[in-house]
Amino acid sequence: MSQENVEAVHEWIAAINRRDLAALLELADPDIEFRSYLAALSGSDGAYRGHDGLKRYLRDLDDAWESFQVEQDECRDLGETVLMVGRLHARGRSSGLEVKERLAFLHTFREGTGPGRYVRHQFFVTVDAALEAAGLSE
Repeated sequence: MSQENVEAVHEWIAAINRRDLAALLELADPDIEFRSYLAALSGSDGAYRGHDGLKRYLRDLDDAWESFQVEQDECRDLGETVLMVGRLHARGRSSGLEVKERLAFLHTFREGTGPGRYVRHQFFVTVDAALEAAGLSE
């Protein structure tokens, strides 16, 4: 199933970049916990929960950012979790601030939810932090 999960990560990032809610809901377990870059910046606990949370995330994304694109550099299969390292390119809607950062994401799947069904998505500022959260280190 792990190759299917890596493919799901590619689909997820493409759907985020397109703001494709239908595709995101198809990939997400109804009880998904989504911890995003956007929420981390706001100082909240960083979590959007469930399908309603994903809907709110896309609204928040459009409200805050004029442009927001994630590029994938690599994906590492860690079993039921996939580490994705990539880059964010964004421009603030009201500030015009340009953001270009290297980021890491842990995409977690649970057996029994079907291939490519997310139960958790979490953003990290560094690859080391993501690996530590996954119980690994470089």
